[in-house]
Amino acid sequence: MDGEWMTASEAADRLGVTVRTLYAYASRGVLTAWPVRGGGGRRSRYERAQVEALAARTAKRERAGQVEIRVETAVTELKPSGALAFRGYPIEDLLDRRFEDVAELLWTAELPASPVRWPSVNRREVARVLAALPKTAGVLDRMSTVATVLGMLDPARHALGPDAVADVGRRLIPAMASAISTHPASGSVESTIAERLARDDVLPTAPVDLALCLLADHELAASTFASRIAAATGADPYAVVDIGIQTMRAVDHGGTARDVHRMLRRCAEDGLSTVVSADLHAGALPGFGHPVYTAFDPRAPHLLSALERVHAGSDRLDLVRSVLESATGRGLPAPNIDFALGAMAWLHSWPEEASTGLVVVARTAGWLAHAAEAYERPSRLRPRAVYLGPRRRR
Repeated sequence: MDGEWMTASEAADRLGVTVRTLYAYASRGVLTAWPVRGGGGRRSRYERAQVEALAARTAKRERAGQVEIRVETAVTELKPSGALAFRGYPIEDLLDRRFEDVAELLWTAELPASPVRWPSVNRREVARVLAALPKTAGVLDRMSTVATVLGMLDPARHALGPDAVADVGRRLIPAMASAISTHPASGSVESTIAERLARDDVLPTAPVDLALCLLADHELAASTFASRIAAATGADPYAVVDIGIQTMRAVDHGGTARDVHRMLRRCAEDGLSTVVSADLHAGALPGFGHPVYTAFDPRAPHLLSALERVHAGSDRLDLVRSVLESATGRGLPAPNIDFALGAMAWLHSWPEEASTGLVVVARTAGWLAHAAEAYERPSRLRPRAVYLGPRRRR
């Protein structure tokens, strides 16, 4: 379609609805569907200006706090109908690549011709810092500390060019991956990020690497938006990453996979039917549906399939399957990436907080890619408030 027209799928994605709902809009006269002649089949096109006007009217009717904020980006394309692409590469084309390759793609806009490895630097400094933390320090505390200390040690921390930001990522991500482990100094200097996260596990690292790739960025999720705002004001890359980490502390943003992990453990201990019924009665079963995707989360099936291959025949995998079947039977939406990630942590017998740490390691690649873009093309992100207090007081 040219710039004045949109296909049905493009119009549906812009409005955040399904194509079926779009057709309902056309049948009610809310939009005009113009038939496309030739090419076989019955197709329609939609005038871009009319779709944008409807999107603007819909946004104005939303409550304060839910107004859409649009930011131009060339990093990630997300379509609510169920599609995700990094720098023009659909995630389906990246399933056999290492996380390091995908991170390099996000930072440089080019996919490496051969697999990339990032040698670990500052290993001793990181080990000393982590050893000095109290035992009560959680995984996000450890990762935040590592980001802060490495920033202090970097004389070029205020360099904001794209090459400098990528160099920060290559040094910082391996250190943050080590911060998840209880033995941060273990492993080879040349270990991949997935190998560091797998630690002493005898299981293949393929699902871990795949999870990192799928989670590397997700457009303007809360942590990415917060990081991008910081970058737009000139915050250095280490500060940008730390702001992302702090945002991940929110239960609704960074803790759903952990909740899935807990739910699976409870199912094993108390029985599937009891736990599923109790969770649904309390509000919802964690890990199903998605606030952005109108049909399904395109990342989840890939990770779940990888887990099926690696854990075939295990009792724990049977439990995961049973939860999925129960959810389907009860009419729940499709599982999302948080369910798949929580299932992976459960199947790997990881600590509960490990899944949150993995998300942070992966998403650091995206935070830095958006930061580099914000440094080069700063935008004025200044939302306005809707005042609800008294108009005048004496």
